[in-house]
Amino acid sequence: MKKWREIRQGAQYQLTSRFVGILLGLLFVVNVAFVSISLYTIYDYLTNQAEEIFQTLEDLPQETSDWEALADATIAKSEDDAIRFVLADGPTYYSAEGKEIFSELAKGRALPIFKGVIVVGDDVYYFQQRQQVDRTIELAIHGNMVIEMVSRMLMISLFLNIFAIIIGSAIIYFFVGKWSRTLQRMTQEMKEIETTNSQEKQLTVPDNPREMQQVATSFNHLLVTQRQAIARETQFVTDASHELRTPLAAIRGHVQLIKRRGQSHPEVVLPSMEFIDKESKRLETLANQLLVLGRTTTNHSEKRVDFSKLVKQEIEKLQTNSTQIVTFSVEENIHYPGNEIELQQVCQNLLDNARKYSPSDATINISLRAEQEIVLEVQDTGMGIPDEAKEKIFERFFRIDQSRSSQVEGSGVGLAIVAAIVDKYQGEIIVTDNHPKGSIFTVKFPRR
Repeated sequence: MKKWREIRQGAQYQLTSRFVGILLGLLFVVNVAFVSISLYTIYDYLTNQAEEIFQTLEDLPQETSDWEALADATIAKSEDDAIRFVLADGPTYYSAEGKEIFSELAKGRALPIFKGVIVVGDDVYYFQQRQQVDRTIELAIHGNMVIEMVSRMLMISLFLNIFAIIIGSAIIYFFVGKWSRTLQRMTQEMKEIETTNSQEKQLTVPDNPREMQQVATSFNHLLVTQRQAIARETQFVTDASHELRTPLAAIRGHVQLIKRRGQSHPEVVLPSMEFIDKESKRLETLANQLLVLGRTTTNHSEKRVDFSKLVKQEIEKLQTNSTQIVTFSVEENIHYPGNEIELQQVCQNLLDNARKYSPSDATINISLRAEQEIVLEVQDTGMGIPDEAKEKIFERFFRIDQSRSSQVEGSGVGLAIVAAIVDKYQGEIIVTDNHPKGSIFTVKFPRR
């Protein structure tokens, strides 16, 4: 009973039952129409037969000495038909067995829908009367043969309908079952992915139907995206823990040093306090950068930012705070719809990155121009970036030379912030080599 309930709840059973229901409804309408048309055709046929007989009698002479022979000749095509001549002077003449047939018609039942149709037991007659000069002609045409022929056609049609329902149901059940098995396989694979937590397993993409193929493809794409996001977040937690642990451990070490030796050796207090101040600022900077990185996915109010003015302001800060030679080429009146703080973060982090990784006497060149896109370009003459690291530098906390990471200020989050903001504005950031040495960071914002 439970298994039958599960079968009834399945897509295969429900779709097949709906198909059969729709097919039965259509066949019912078709058969009703067939019966209606058949009845109208029979009635029209009998009417035409009667009209032909009356037309033939009108063309015959009105006077004859043998009325019974004329009656038999008129209905010679069918022995079951009957005709009666009622003359004006009184005599009445019947065809062979006509008297008995008309006697039975008097006891029959007329159908209200079809005028002139009389049912006598198992027989159906079409009765019509016509007045011609000095005689009245009454005609009864037997319709059983035509009705039987149409009934046979209807039975054949019903048999073909039943055959079509059986074959159609079997075919639809087979194909729906095939699709249902595809869905069941996909469901089973989803459960396996959930239980095994496999990082490689994906759904098998069926060849057809197209909708299931699209669902499986979209799910696999979502699965890859989710796994990548989980991997990034796991790496982020690991890296963040490492970055936070180092300054915190150093701060605690100096706090313990002050506790142990501060009173007896006051000379250690000032250096320790300066170190604590430096590391706490580093923690504050890191926390602020992580908050900025988290906010890049949220919506901000946008306005037309004077991008040219903003870039020039950041260049002035760089010239003030760095020993490098700064050259620039900034087109005027480039405005861009966006959040001013985010666009400032892009400029600030790119320029700061160029300053940190360029020698003190090197040259940094910045350009801003409006082409098909808004292009911001920062060129440095630092140590350069290996090809295998060009994509990784935008990951959080990634450093090209881990052995020198403590010698270069910063937390390794700046370029990740740049990448997140550029991606938010559907832009693109490209890293290429600057010859003879150094790197070129090119940011392209689409015009909006």
